[in-house]
Amino acid sequence: MSPSPADSGTTPALLTGGHPDHPAASSEPSAAGSGHGRATSGATTVRLPQELDYRLRGLGVEPTDHIPATPAQTDQPQHRRGPLLAKIAIFLALAALAVLLLQAFVIQPFAVPGDAMSPALQAGDRILVVKSGLLEGPIHSGEIVVFHPPQPLPCTVVGGSGGDLVLRVVALPGDTIWSIGDTIFDNGRPLLERGWYNPRSGQVGSTPIRSTTLAPGQYFVMADNRSDACDSRVFGPVSGSSVVGEGIAIVGRQGHVFFGKL
Repeated sequence: MSPSPADSGTTPALLTGGHPDHPAASSEPSAAGSGHGRATSGATTVRLPQELDYRLRGLGVEPTDHIPATPAQTDQPQHRRGPLLAKIAIFLALAALAVLLLQAFVIQPFAVPGDAMSPALQAGDRILVVKSGLLEGPIHSGEIVVFHPPQPLPCTVVGGSGGDLVLRVVALPGDTIWSIGDTIFDNGRPLLERGWYNPRSGQVGSTPIRSTTLAPGQYFVMADNRSDACDSRVFGPVSGSSVVGEGIAIVGRQGHVFFGKL
């Protein structure tokens, strides 16, 4: 008697649908399959990154740490530099416009041409002059003014910008001024000056003052260095309309920044 399947310990294979002609073949590995079989089956389904798309074949993959910076990162500083330069240009233009407006309507720089105003001013000093139209009140005695001298000028003097002169007012409209010896008289009283003139030349110097009565709008001007006679002692009073402005401060001396109040 031949042994039965049950006696041999062999389990008959299961049939699909109960038909022995169609064994249960499955694409999935059986539970009884070995671990090596599983790895082999899984390896057939894994694809390398370079095989995901046939169009990428032959292209080398560079390490990410060597990727160059994007154009957006390199162009960003240049993009920001444009508005900054524009702001600087606008600022400089406004500053230049402000300087031009100040010189045209408010303050004008002036270079002292000679030593006629020594010791208060030295030759080459740079001073600031407030335009006459912006003065708070009338011109007072003792103030330093820049003015257009009368033409032709009967004395030799080195003029400043545009031939203008800078001298000190010693008598006002309506005053009568003259000198006796080394003393100046204004309306019959000795002129009290605050040490403006150079003491080496004295209050009058070598050129006396003839008795002069000033008309309305006229000023009698003199140099602080009274030995320099190129002032109203020679060319007479000056009109208020010829006055450019009043000197208020020294801002430069001997080519260096210097500040002094006048």
